[in-house]
Amino acid sequence: MQISHPAGNGVAGWKHAVLHFLRLHMDATLQEVLDWAEEMERVRAALVLERGEFPGPS
Repeated sequence: MQISHPAGNGVAGWKHAVLHFLRLHMDATLQEVLDWAEEMERVRAALVLERGEFPGPS
């Protein structure tokens, strides 16, 4: 699987891979997954991200 380089946007590649997996698993758009994940405290903790730190959907 090709994942982005962490220098590209400041978010580690493994975090992109987790979000991509969630997108496929939930059959949702990336924007929907990002909105959902940003509101879930356990997901934010697992990804070591705070609200507003999630990557953009582009």
